[in-house]
Amino acid sequence: MRIKEKTFDDVTVLSLSGKMMMDAHSSDLHHYVKKLIDSGKKQVVMDLGKVSWLASIGLGAILASYTSLKNADGDLKIARASRKIRSLFIFTQLIDIFKDYDSVDEAVASFSA
Repeated sequence: MRIKEKTFDDVTVLSLSGKMMMDAHSSDLHHYVKKLIDSGKKQVVMDLGKVSWLASIGLGAILASYTSLKNADGDLKIARASRKIRSLFIFTQLIDIFKDYDSVDEAVASFSA
């Protein structure tokens, strides 16, 4: 899994790509988000448009990131999740927790709405 970071005003977009499986890169996602929080960045969009597979450790890293952001008075929004990933969110009932958007632009704009 790879992470690319872009900032739009006060919103940090993390574009993830590859497979989020049982490897060091998937578990590093939460550490990456914690560093963002430490630097004052608390509004995060995770763009999952190029994530081809999401295993339980990847799901756990996303959930841990969400929790850390919420505890820091921030928020995490999901953009461009595939049907397969959305189905996983529904199956695990995380669809009620994560705000999911069809595009990165919609997710970024939702912070100012």
